[in-house]
Amino acid sequence: MTMFGEIDSHCFIEINSNRVVDLSNQDSDSIPFTLDCNQPLTISIWSKSGGLALSNGSHKTTNSYLLSLNISNIGMRKTFNSKELSSVQRMTGSNEIPFKTRGEIRIEREQEFVFSGEYKDVITIDVSPSINGSF
Repeated sequence: MTMFGEIDSHCFIEINSNRVVDLSNQDSDSIPFTLDCNQPLTISIWSKSGGLALSNGSHKTTNSYLLSLNISNIGMRKTFNSKELSSVQRMTGSNEIPFKTRGEIRIEREQEFVFSGEYKDVITIDVSPSINGSF
């Protein structure tokens, strides 16, 4: 008798897509997320502007911030300056399989806003399975 079974690898991140980090009246804010991976993972993260960008016609400026990513169940904790996120940053866990676990992204302003207007940035996070922690 021959038997066979297979489970495809998967890795998903779920963040409340309606959640906006608003640093207008506070220095920091955090967003919880859920991961579901059935093998070790690699996280790639990058920023569109490399900071909170203001473009109000007469002034163009970018305020830097700190972004911390914490997934304690797999020992993944890293803090980036927004300027570092101008290029893709990759992280791997400790080869542990997270299955369903929770994490948190924390954003902390490094400087006060000076000019009036709306400051924006877009962070992209890509989660993918990795074999033996490699990518």
